Amino acid sequence: MRERNTEEGETAAIDPFWRLAWSDTCAYAQDVRTRTVSLIVLIALAATACGAADSGVTATRARKGAGGGIITGDTTNGPQKDYPIIDGVVDFGERGPVHPEYDGFLTAAFADIQSFWATAYPDTYSTAWTPLSGGIYAAYPDREAEIPGCGGGTTSSYNDVATRGAFYCPVTDFMAYDDDGLLPSLVDSLGREAVAIVLAHEFGHAVQNRAGEGSQRVVLKEQQADCFAGAWSAHVAAGASDTIRFDDKAVRAGLVAMLSISDPLLSDGTNPLDVQDAHGTGFDRVGAFQDGYEGGVQRCKTFFTEDRLSKLIDIPFDPNDPNAGNLPLVDPNPDPTNGANDIVTVIPAGLDEFWVALTKDNSITFTPPTYSAYSANGPFPTCSGIDAAAWKSNVIYCVGDNTIYWDQDYALRLSSDPHFGDMSVGYLFSGAYGEAIQVVLKSTASGENRALGNDCLTGAWVASILPPATDKKIVLSAGDLDEAVSTMIALSDPSTDTNVVGSAFEKVSAFRKGVLGGLAACQG
Repeated sequence: MRERNTEEGETAAIDPFWRLAWSDTCAYAQDVRTRTVSLIVLIALAATACGAADSGVTATRARKGAGGGIITGDTTNGPQKDYPIIDGVVDFGERGPVHPEYDGFLTAAFADIQSFWATAYPDTYSTAWTPLSGGIYAAYPDREAEIPGCGGGTTSSYNDVATRGAFYCPVTDFMAYDDDGLLPSLVDSLGREAVAIVLAHEFGHAVQNRAGEGSQRVVLKEQQADCFAGAWSAHVAAGASDTIRFDDKAVRAGLVAMLSISDPLLSDGTNPLDVQDAHGTGFDRVGAFQDGYEGGVQRCKTFFTEDRLSKLIDIPFDPNDPNAGNLPLVDPNPDPTNGANDIVTVIPAGLDEFWVALTKDNSITFTPPTYSAYSANGPFPTCSGIDAAAWKSNVIYCVGDNTIYWDQDYALRLSSDPHFGDMSVGYLFSGAYGEAIQVVLKSTASGENRALGNDCLTGAWVASILPPATDKKIVLSAGDLDEAVSTMIALSDPSTDTNVVGSAFEKVSAFRKGVLGGLAACQG
């Protein structure tokens, strides 16, 4: 986050904020940055996606005491099913399979991926599927059995594989993965199902090679491979696989995997979309995965013919930003002229700028909420309709006194966590602010619909401050959208049947709808 300075147009903002990229050619940009929205759109929000708090009060995150950690460890409940090794699927070399926690599962996953494409490929591309001619290889430091080379030699060493982690080689039509470093680490942190989804992405490049799409722009090929992984994941989650099963937690962990291997922030100012091996931001990768999950392989096929590139959001890291894109929760040295340059100052200012102007333009009486911090150890605020156990690790809007109460220890933990950041706190503040907006609109919806409405409203607000946002006090910085997506996934319902605040897919979808379509997209 940073303040838009005077060199970027108009008067310097009194408060700094975030910055995030939006392609200058994106057709949505001019619409979503328009401040005035018709009264009809605002009133429609109250009756559709923006649901109503019981007793006029709703917590931003309804699950009491839910922490802020990203998904880690096993993705399934209870003992995991044992999967026997399927011979002939993976070449384990002379040492054979040595990871009982995932080797059998991965052979089952690879077998199912190939079975899936044996049907999906001819259905989509109208030609027969041909299996990998070069095979699939597990690489490790002391492996003596040869792994094929990939254009630069007759064989691939362990280091050749380890530097890429996992890859498909179109030259010799094979796949290889680091079975000593990458895979054990990913399985330990995200679970074996998430790793299978990552490998399904790599297998997607074999599909592209067969479809003659190898010359397409790299970032679009990566987007389509994410989409293919989503299509296969939906097939497994629906129970259509004969060999493996996914539950909601497995798919949720797959989304986290998309975030984990998104493009890094480049400190030299290079646009990540121009890097030769660009994968895209987590925001875009999760969107592509979801496109495949919901629309299947036919949806993925359109990626090279639609204008997808203009809708990818990315921006280089700003080397001149003194906060390196991540504001502190509280500024230890406020500027005597411009004031504090921190989360608790600029986020409320940015939200006020957007919503006060919007309600005023539509002749809606609205008083911006105030903010009040409290300690995780108490004493806690009191608010009619809020259970005492709900305050810990939470941000809550109280309609009775028009105040957003926030757990300062929780906010500090999120803002300083490398998986999250300032936009994580911004997401929570915006969700609570959305409650204030829904109250003034007399929204009558409730529960999950209301929570998802807040996600969409947050996306609409974010859309209004995408760079260059010359008419705004603040702009987003590189990585902010991924921080928001990480937070909503971590705080999402554990399954699609929970229906409290929305599943990971539902929350990300609502947020993306607001970012890409603006406030009008939040009507339904």
